[in-house]
Amino acid sequence: MPHFQYNTLEIVILCVAAVVLLVAGYRTGRLVGGISAGKRIAEKEQELFTAQKGFKNLYEQEMASLKSANGQLTQQVDSLTQRVEDYRKKAAGFGGLFSSGGKRADAMYALLLENEALEEALYSQNEKLRQERTDSLKEQMRSTGYRRVLMSQLLNDERIKSYVAEILADEKRLPMKAGDPADGPALPASSDAS
Repeated sequence: MPHFQYNTLEIVILCVAAVVLLVAGYRTGRLVGGISAGKRIAEKEQELFTAQKGFKNLYEQEMASLKSANGQLTQQVDSLTQRVEDYRKKAAGFGGLFSSGGKRADAMYALLLENEALEEALYSQNEKLRQERTDSLKEQMRSTGYRRVLMSQLLNDERIKSYVAEILADEKRLPMKAGDPADGPALPASSDAS
């Protein structure tokens, strides 16, 4: 192994150079690490900005749709209020026509009140019928589901499969087609395959 002869000054200079290289390498590493971390942080901020922008757009769209729905509902309320006012004016006009006779005016007001009561009753009856129809449809769907499961279980039963195969194998036991002579039995009356 070779042996180098260095004097003290050279060793000190080499040590100082090594320390300077270490410090320079450390600083360079921190600089490169800081730059890469800054890039990563910028990318994350850009992703967050994009997500926030998407949420903001979605929020604005929802707000616009809610405002338009609110405007429509306000228009409906205004039109219904106007119709009520028109009905009141008509009722007041009819009341003026019948102002000379108290019985006629009372009869007219009674008819108007009866008409409102009938409209409310019809509306409530329609709502009740709609709910009953919905419930009936739900019940029919549930019942159909139960029947489908039952039919599936029946058709997967080995006894039923063997009985169907036996009937299909025996042509005399099959139901008659239209136009066939009436000399063969249609289906067996009962089966004791328990």
